[in-house]
Amino acid sequence: MKPSFEFQPTNPFSTSFVAPSQVVYRFSHGSNATNPHNVDMQLESLLAKLRTTRRALIVGPHGTGKSTLLHTFLPKLQRSYPQVAFHQLSNDPSMGLRKRLAERFRAGKRVRDGLAELPQDGLLVVDGWEQMTHVSRLRVARSAANRKLTLLTTAHYRMPGWTVLHETRSNPKLIRSLADDLLSDSPYELRKMIDGHLKDRRLTAATNVRELWFEMYDLVEDAHAHEVKFHG
Repeated sequence: MKPSFEFQPTNPFSTSFVAPSQVVYRFSHGSNATNPHNVDMQLESLLAKLRTTRRALIVGPHGTGKSTLLHTFLPKLQRSYPQVAFHQLSNDPSMGLRKRLAERFRAGKRVRDGLAELPQDGLLVVDGWEQMTHVSRLRVARSAANRKLTLLTTAHYRMPGWTVLHETRSNPKLIRSLADDLLSDSPYELRKMIDGHLKDRRLTAATNVRELWFEMYDLVEDAHAHEVKFHG
């Protein structure tokens, strides 16, 4: 019989902890980065900027916090606009080309249907603007303008005629600060192991944090499988 761990923690990098809806967006690293007052001040600044335009972007590389920022921002947006329609679009890369194209058409229809239900001065939020076809994006943007709606979307690139509300990027200090938060209740041995792996990685402004957390999840699971003992 295999010996049991003296202490086996829940994997701190599981989806229940790292999903965009579960994490407060960090505008900076450090102990005060998730302070509610500091976060609210940053969100108020974004809201003021959003009110000056009808088309706004949260732009940044894959896995740098665009979806997390939207989820952090959403409650304030819902209090500030007559009605908010939120659509989170994704595309499974394992799908074949025809299935991905069909999904993009379906995504465009879902967004247009949601747009049609919004009152004047409502807000349409699309997480994953590039997951729609080019024609669908043009139709949604045109319909939103005709109905005097505000569009807020996430994208990987800037677009002509759109206001960049915020640009997400990673950096080593921010990533380690996020990891420290996730590991705050974890045993010392686990924190030390993850810290060592992060120090060995080349972390840049374009580091895909989502993919990095998947790797850290696998490291923790592998440690469990090989009977590494974590002491509480």
